[in-house]
Amino acid sequence: MRDRRLLSAEALLRWRQDDGSWSLPEDFIRQVEAGGVMVPLGNWVLEEACRVLGAWQARGIDLALAVNLSALQLQENGLVASLKHWLARYQVSGARLVLEITETTCIAEFDASFQVLRDLRNLGIVIALDDFGMGYSSLYCLDRLRHLPVDMLKIDRSFIATLPEDAVMLQVVSAIAGVLGLPVIAEGVENTAQCDYLLAHHIHRGQGYLFSEPLTQPAFEQRFLQLPTP
Repeated sequence: MRDRRLLSAEALLRWRQDDGSWSLPEDFIRQVEAGGVMVPLGNWVLEEACRVLGAWQARGIDLALAVNLSALQLQENGLVASLKHWLARYQVSGARLVLEITETTCIAEFDASFQVLRDLRNLGIVIALDDFGMGYSSLYCLDRLRHLPVDMLKIDRSFIATLPEDAVMLQVVSAIAGVLGLPVIAEGVENTAQCDYLLAHHIHRGQGYLFSEPLTQPAFEQRFLQLPTP
C-alpha cells in the first residue's frame, strides 16, 4: 500500500443494470444457491479466470488473480481435476491463481477441506482464507484452522471500517495471523487514515475503494496494465 504497487486483482460477479451500472441484487447468491446452479456458475467463473490469466501471461503480464470459492464448489469431487484441466488448457501457472475460501467453510468440513486444499496447492494454486476473523467460536476452531494448508489471510473489512478510532479487534486478529505465521491482506480499505494506520502496524497489503472501484476487465486492463481498449 505504501507505494500503491499492484500485486493482484480479484474477480467479481456483477450484473449489468438497465441504467448501465454494474451491481448484484442483494439476494442474488441466495437465489443461485436455492436454484442449484452455484456450482456451474462458480465453475464458469473459475474457467473465465484461467482464460484471463492465460491471456495476460501470453502478453508478459505477471499478475495474480483471486477468485472466491463457495462451500458447494469445495465439496465437488471434480474440482481439482477441472482446475488442472483449465490451467493446462489456458497455459496458466497455478501460482498466479488465488482461491479465496472462508474460514467457516473450512472448519465446517475440516477433513474434506484439508484434502481438497492440499490437492489444490499441489497444483501450485495459492490458497487465501477470506473474511479472516469472522468465523471463530472457540479455541478448538482456531487450533484446527492452524493446520489448514493456506498461504495467506484476508482480514475482514469489518475490522478495517472502525480504523483508526477503534483498532482493538484488528490488533487481536492481526496477532492471531502473526502467530500462524501467514501474510495478511486488509479488505475494505477506503480512506488514507485507514491505510496509514495499517502501514504503521506493519500491514502492507490491502484492497478497497481507496485504490479502485470495481472495474470491467477492459477498464481494469487500460487503467492498471496500460493495455489498449479493444
